[in-house]
Amino acid sequence: MKFQNTLPALDVEKEIDLTVEFIRDQAINRFRRDGIVVGISGGIDSAVTAILSQKAVGNDKLITIIMPEKESNPISAELAEELAAKFGMKTIYREITPVLEAYGAYKMRDDIVRKYFPEFDGSQKWKLVQPGSLLEKDSLNVYSIKMESESGPAMKRITGRDLRAIVGATNLKHRTRMSVLYHVAESENYLVAGTTNLSETLLGFYVKYGDGGVDIEPLSHLYKTYIYQLGRHLGVPEGIINRSPSPDTFSSETSDDEFFFRLPYDTLDVFMWAMRENVPADIIAETMGIEPKKVNRIFGDLKRKEDSSYHFREMPAGPNRRVP
Repeated sequence: MKFQNTLPALDVEKEIDLTVEFIRDQAINRFRRDGIVVGISGGIDSAVTAILSQKAVGNDKLITIIMPEKESNPISAELAEELAAKFGMKTIYREITPVLEAYGAYKMRDDIVRKYFPEFDGSQKWKLVQPGSLLEKDSLNVYSIKMESESGPAMKRITGRDLRAIVGATNLKHRTRMSVLYHVAESENYLVAGTTNLSETLLGFYVKYGDGGVDIEPLSHLYKTYIYQLGRHLGVPEGIINRSPSPDTFSSETSDDEFFFRLPYDTLDVFMWAMRENVPADIIAETMGIEPKKVNRIFGDLKRKEDSSYHFREMPAGPNRRVP
């Protein structure tokens, strides 16, 4: 297949039919469950997963769950509710802030933020960010805290240890939601359908035993670009389609490319496709009008992310021997 600066055309109707059949087969034949649970976040991936699951098992066998916490953008729940209302989905609303407070998740993060911004009292909005687009500059994937204030935003680079502590505390949000999903699923003899797309799967942009803790991943073979195409065809509300993809885990709004990918999805997906097809860097540079050194920079970053997250995609290791 000749390389081009956009992904190859997708037969949207065929892909919907095949994915619906996959979900149905997994739920009924492999897992032998009575229905499906999907956490809906107000994003495109969970919206498409919920609609396809509804088509697979029927509306009376689908439960969607909205799980906000105090730092969630209010638009997330609003868009999730709009989706559920449009498609007549049964929805459960679970506020997870009390659980996170009991864990001490907010306090653990706030204490670290205060090391860098002593004036931080919990009311200011902040987020973790990386240096900027890979198309614009060559730099390591180092993180900084970006703090909003009346005088304007301020940024301070943080240590690796503090980064891991913040991420570990933040990931309690995803793992709490996973627990809620399985509590409902096990009570109803339903399976949990995940919402991770191919770009996230290959590069490790999900939380192990969090949003990655599911029974099936119906979208893990599809680039984000294709999921938007499915969403438009399925009638996902425009507010969800037009919303900038975001992890929605910090008090200040951040995008997926700002926090992790350092590229917009339409560019990222083309590079992921090129990498999987072993397209030479000079062909990519010529086709996309990008300097070869930038192509190699992006490939290097994608490869590092893929290699460092390999354990996400494997079962826990154990000794490779039989006893006796």
